[in-house]
Amino acid sequence: MHAQFIHRNQAPAPLNPADSHYTVRMTDSGFIHLRVHTAYSLSEGAIKLPKLIQLASEHKMPAVAVTDTNNLFGALEFSLAAAKAGIQPIIGSQFDVAREGEAARQGGNNASSRRHDRLVLLAQNQAGYLNLLEISSEAFLTTEHGDTHTTLEKL
Repeated sequence: MHAQFIHRNQAPAPLNPADSHYTVRMTDSGFIHLRVHTAYSLSEGAIKLPKLIQLASEHKMPAVAVTDTNNLFGALEFSLAAAKAGIQPIIGSQFDVAREGEAARQGGNNASSRRHDRLVLLAQNQAGYLNLLEISSEAFLTTEHGDTHTTLEKL
């Protein structure tokens, strides 16, 4: 997986340049949010996707990233709505990352005793999006309920 660093005056490359609906038409703003939690970030975000798109449009942002915690639940809805509004959608997620031996260091195996590091990953292209899907799915399928996370080894 590769990271792409975006200069504040540069819009990111579209996920699929062949798709004309990803063309960015707003370039007045020099600011792009790269870490937005929506209502899909359970207990962390409150903004709903239509409101996010409306605000990004009003502020003439050429792009915006949605990085909900440990999930991609809103990725498709966000991508379609942003593209329709002429805003480059950047799909990502903030993942809880457990360090090796973390449960033993913190004195237990229950979810409440664990504290994970947080890491934001953004998809640069279709392959990156598929990597995010794999990481998110694996985290949900292989961890205890209420303690969704991945590990550095799995990244």
